[in-house]
Amino acid sequence: MITPMDAAVTLSLSGPFARQGLEAARGLAGWAEETGVRLTVVDDGGSRQAATRAYGAWLDAGVDLLLGPYGSGLVRAVAPPVCGAGRLLWNHGGSADDLARPGLVSLPAPASTYFHGAVDEAAARRVGRLLVARGGGPFARAVAEGALARAAAHGLDARTVDAGSLAAEDAAGDAVLVVGRFEEDVAQVRRLRGGSPCPPALLGAVAAGLPAFGELGEAAEGVLGPVQWWPTSRKAPVGPSGADFAAGYRRRVGHEPSYVAAQAAAAGYLALAVHGLGLAAEDLPGWRTSTLLGDFALDGSWRQVGHRVTTIRWRDGRMVPQLGLI
Repeated sequence: MITPMDAAVTLSLSGPFARQGLEAARGLAGWAEETGVRLTVVDDGGSRQAATRAYGAWLDAGVDLLLGPYGSGLVRAVAPPVCGAGRLLWNHGGSADDLARPGLVSLPAPASTYFHGAVDEAAARRVGRLLVARGGGPFARAVAEGALARAAAHGLDARTVDAGSLAAEDAAGDAVLVVGRFEEDVAQVRRLRGGSPCPPALLGAVAAGLPAFGELGEAAEGVLGPVQWWPTSRKAPVGPSGADFAAGYRRRVGHEPSYVAAQAAAAGYLALAVHGLGLAAEDLPGWRTSTLLGDFALDGSWRQVGHRVTTIRWRDGRMVPQLGLI
C-alpha cells in the first residue's frame, strides 16, 4: 500500500490577505482532493510569527511538501528557516523580486514585470506622463520600479507618487498605475473615477487582476490589471490544463477561479511532480517544464524567468485579456 504524501501550508484565512488566502486554499483543496495528498492548512492571520512557528513545527515533523504562504512579506519570513534547513519551499504567493534564493521554488513572474503590458499601452497611446501611485512595502516598490524602468525604455516621462495622495485633477490626461493593498487600490481607483471631467487617459491597478475588483461597477470599466494566469486548453507536462483546472474549480466552488487559486494549485502539482521524479534542489535551476500556470524556469539565482504576466482589461463587467499584451 502506498502511503499518501503529506503537505502543509499557512494561508491568511483571516486578516489583511484573507481574500487571497481563501482563494489559494480553495485551489489547493482541489489539488489535494485530486492527487490524494493529505493537506494541512493553518490560518496565519497575516502574522509572520504565526507562519514561522507553523513551518518550524512542520520541519521538525518531516512533512513531505511545504507550500509557501500568500504575500511576499510572509514568504520573506518563512523562507530562511525552511530553505536554510535544506528543504524546498514551493512559492505561489510571493512575487517581490528580492525573494529569490536557493531552495525557494517560485512559480509567479517577478513583481517588477507586473505593469509591463500597461506601460506598453501607455507608450502606444503616446500619453504625456505616467504616474505610479505606490503604496508601502518591498512588493509595491518592486512593481513601481519595474514600471519606471519599462517607461524609461519607451522614453516616457514617468515618476512615482504616494498612493492616496493623487487626486483626479492632478492626473488629467496622464497614465496612472496603482499598486498597494487590494482595498487601497480600489479606493484610489474610485477617487480617480469620481466624476472628474478630465480623468486619466489610462488607468491600471494591481487589484484589477482579482475578480472582486468588478464590485466597483462602472468605475472598473477600462482599467488594466496584471494576472499571473489566464486559462487555456494547452496541455501541460505537469498537472491539468488551465481550462481543466478552471472547470473543476467551478464544479467545486461555484464560481470562476482567480489567478491566486490557480498559482497555488500549480505549485502543488509541481511540488508533487518534482518529488516523484526524485529531482534534487541543484537540479531545479535550468530545468524547464510547464504547469496550468504556464511555463516554468528558474535561472541560476532561482529567479523565475519562464513565466510571464498577462495584462487584462475590464470590459462589460468582466476581465478580458489584452491582445498583443499577453
